[in-house]
Amino acid sequence: MNLEVNIGKAIFRNPIVLASGTFGYGLTYTNVVDKVGALVTKGITVKERIGNPPPRIWDTKETVINSVGLENVGLDRFKQEILPQIKTSTPVFVNLAGVTPDDFRKMLDLLGQDNRVSGFELNLSCPNVKVGGASLGQSPKKVREVTKLCRPLTLKPLWVKLTSNFCDIRETSRAAQDAGADAVVLINTLNALIVDVKGRKPFLGAGSGGLSGPAIKPYVLYIVRQVSLLLEIPVIASGGVVSGLDVIEYLLAGATLVETGSINLVDPESALRIINEMKVSFEREGVKSPSELTGRLEDRWPS
Repeated sequence: MNLEVNIGKAIFRNPIVLASGTFGYGLTYTNVVDKVGALVTKGITVKERIGNPPPRIWDTKETVINSVGLENVGLDRFKQEILPQIKTSTPVFVNLAGVTPDDFRKMLDLLGQDNRVSGFELNLSCPNVKVGGASLGQSPKKVREVTKLCRPLTLKPLWVKLTSNFCDIRETSRAAQDAGADAVVLINTLNALIVDVKGRKPFLGAGSGGLSGPAIKPYVLYIVRQVSLLLEIPVIASGGVVSGLDVIEYLLAGATLVETGSINLVDPESALRIINEMKVSFEREGVKSPSELTGRLEDRWPS
């Protein structure tokens, strides 16, 4: 059995990716970071951000709604203080969260050729900021503009993380592909609102937040299936993974890599269990590699 996945010249030891915002900068639980396929850092903005006011998290067993608001140290401190501390053989992708297209240019001007970085994930999907994020990812024109701007600034792999909130993600995914993306990441969180009945106001400090967790997996499976049938570039799935079986479902639906997110907040070592569960299932079913499963979901026609 070989769990390796190849996307272009990039090699991943297995299809598991630690999603942005759920594992910090990868400086803790390095035993996990060293065994997954890739790590995507917390989103980086040009200027340091303190994030949204509390409360920022609401959760149950099936859902997590977050409103962190891209709290991070900013571009300069990330380059000077954080990046030198990330020491792993695992590919490290930096999540870039620009407010304007020019923000992405500034970040890639500084990081685009850095040998400590394996690639980039353009965050065109965060619902927890007033400008940038999802407002960029909802427009095929803006997705094309940002991706096309970023493409010549680095030779490293360029992933585009897209929103499905209030847009046709098939069109935005096609725009990312046409502008030179190496892969699309589907999806970020869904818009969500929790009501404080007694206070007659939203529970979260920023008002609304982003819904993630197992409850959204069937929806994301559908999105991954539909988009993967349209594109020639790989689709990376992100949404509700808690088990090895979830990973296999996403592979069958058309994903090449699979990001784990909310489960990392509950159990930081969950990726190790998920990888083992995937191995056990592969052995039981006689599957030799993830590529044998990717996109192999058969249509079920009515009799």
